[in-house]
Amino acid sequence: MDTIRARNARFRQLTQEQQEIIIGSLLGDGYLVATTRGYAFRVNHGIAQQAYVDWKYRILEEFTNSPPRIYQSSYYFRTVSHPFFEKLRHEFYVEKRKQVPVQLSEWMSPLVFSVWLMDDGAKDKGQLRLNTQCFSREENQTLIGILEAKLGISATLNRDKKQFRLRVKEVSMPRVRQLARHYLLPSMQYKLSP
Repeated sequence: MDTIRARNARFRQLTQEQQEIIIGSLLGDGYLVATTRGYAFRVNHGIAQQAYVDWKYRILEEFTNSPPRIYQSSYYFRTVSHPFFEKLRHEFYVEKRKQVPVQLSEWMSPLVFSVWLMDDGAKDKGQLRLNTQCFSREENQTLIGILEAKLGISATLNRDKKQFRLRVKEVSMPRVRQLARHYLLPSMQYKLSP
């Protein structure tokens, strides 16, 4: 990407879809990195998730400098700096620690949830586990409340050693499948298979 195009990307508005994919990613494995101009969004998954990284890249390509790359066992890309990422940095982070944003209830949607599921979801017998160990117990309780209020998904707190994660109840799995079926990539369908 040339310098003029990169500069223009910094002032372009992100679509609703792009914003929701970034928010869902930040709940999961995505993160914001400091740059000389503010913050950029970085996607980094294992090579086995190449189709998933490529999907995110296609949607966010106009905000990137280069296509995804392989480094050791990772497949990744990052965007240019953008004011939207600066705003999200203040919402999602306290210093270097991720937190559940105060505005998450307003942002939660089927697409946000589906991206979060693709990033951090794991099939667990007839249930779904969301690996939210980076959040505190209280933040996980907040996530449970948001999922119930916004999407009608019932979840419980599940202890993972000294941390906590979410377990979506089996009774809510039909609802999860209904919400995510339009968004889950074929390579990610195994996360919801019966």
